[in-house]
Amino acid sequence: MERIKELIQINRSYRRFDNSKKLDMGFLEDLIYSARMSQSAANLQPLRYITVTDEEKAEQVFSTLGWAGYLKEWDGPDPDEQPVAYIVVLSTKDSSYAQVDAGLAMQNMCLTAIAAGVGSCILGNIKKERLAQILELEDDLTILYVIALGYPVENVQVISIREAPDHKYFRDEKGNHYVPKRCIDDLLIKEL
Repeated sequence: MERIKELIQINRSYRRFDNSKKLDMGFLEDLIYSARMSQSAANLQPLRYITVTDEEKAEQVFSTLGWAGYLKEWDGPDPDEQPVAYIVVLSTKDSSYAQVDAGLAMQNMCLTAIAAGVGSCILGNIKKERLAQILELEDDLTILYVIALGYPVENVQVISIREAPDHKYFRDEKGNHYVPKRCIDDLLIKEL
């Protein structure tokens, strides 16, 4: 149990990567395998995926994404720190539980990635119509999220929300990224 707790602790939303270290398709297929093994409401399995490793396509995907809403002065990673791969998470249009399934599947993928030293960031701020055009997406699928992937080059630390001004993540003058988290005694309201 300690290993899974360690992976959960270091599995952060990384937003800066070593763009010179590429990921191969076999690795991304391993992540999709982890996604397919996740639970699915009524076992409907509505999720589908598109992987992107081609540099030109990756640049196009990058152009459709919004990065770090709380860091107003930051437009996203510089070219040498952009993700090297993406997994676009899609759903068939007939699923009412796709968001739940997506959360389960993405957590499996992100934990599998960090176990190999690969960082991830789940992005929901997407220009979906533009991305659908780039991907030449069929009409029967809906874009839910994009997972950005690469070897992280930033220091992301979890701190107690009691040490922070509020719940918003922030960076210090050295570029260290801090993520305030509520304490267990703030979350657990009753033990019966």
